[in-house]
Amino acid sequence: MAELEKSLRQLTQKLEERERSLQDLEVRLIEREREIAEMENLLQARASLLEAAKNKSAASSDNRQLSHEEQAALQKLKAEIERQEKMLQEQREGMKEREAFLDDSETKLFEKVQQQQETETELEQREDELNQRERRLREREAAFDPQLAAKLAAEKAAASKPRGEFAE
Repeated sequence: MAELEKSLRQLTQKLEERERSLQDLEVRLIEREREIAEMENLLQARASLLEAAKNKSAASSDNRQLSHEEQAALQKLKAEIERQEKMLQEQREGMKEREAFLDDSETKLFEKVQQQQETETELEQREDELNQRERRLREREAAFDPQLAAKLAAEKAAASKPRGEFAE
């Protein structure tokens, strides 16, 4: 039964890893599709610009119409480039915001860890102080109670004996 549970946990972990890698692949695929779509738009704009230039050289008599086609193709190309620049700028700003958020979160986390360590140290000091007070109180009481004095002497003797693997 334990082996089956262990193998089930391993299979679950493998499945989760595969799902994460699948999600990563999906994100990369979407990014690649977006890049391809942008490249296709640029290629179409360039193709229309080349077509307009070809038509201009082929039929030089109708200059007004060809220049309009050429201008339209150039404007389309310019609009596509501006759109891509704007999108890149937005992505850069988003990255800066994420980096700032991560830095801020990291700073807050570090401060919390420091605060916890300080609190832990303070609690340890208080515990030591309480133990010392309790020991002094028991020693004072032992001055009036011989049984308690014997018990404290036994505790001190046990505490003074070396413990651990190096004890002889």
